[in-house]
Amino acid sequence: MLAALVPLGVAAAAWALQMSCGFCSVEPPEFWHAVTTVVMIAVANCVLRLVLQMTDSAYGMGPQYLIPALATSAVIALALPTTPFSAATITIVQIVLCVLIYFSLAWLQELIVTSFMML
Repeated sequence: MLAALVPLGVAAAAWALQMSCGFCSVEPPEFWHAVTTVVMIAVANCVLRLVLQMTDSAYGMGPQYLIPALATSAVIALALPTTPFSAATITIVQIVLCVLIYFSLAWLQELIVTSFMML
C-alpha cells in the first residue's frame, strides 16, 4: 500500500525542488531533471545512512540532520547550475515545502477519517 505512494512523494519532492529553485532565483529544472535530482538525493542519503550506521556514528544532531542536509546541498550543487550557498538555500526551502506538503496531507487524512467516523 505504501509503495504506491512513492511516485507521489517523488513527484511532490520534484515539484518542491522546482519551486524552491524559483524562490531562490535559480532557473528551475525541467520536471524530469528534478525527478532525477530527487532520486539522486534519495540514493545519496540512503548510502549516507548506511555508512553512518555501519560506523556506529549515527547518533546526535549532526549525523541525523546536518550531514544529510549537507549531502542534499552537495547533490543539488552538482546537479543544477548553482553555487553551494544557493544550493543550501534551495535545500532549506525544499525542506520547508516538503514539510508543508506532509502536514497538509496528514491533516487531510485525519479530516477524512474523522468524517467517516461521524457517519
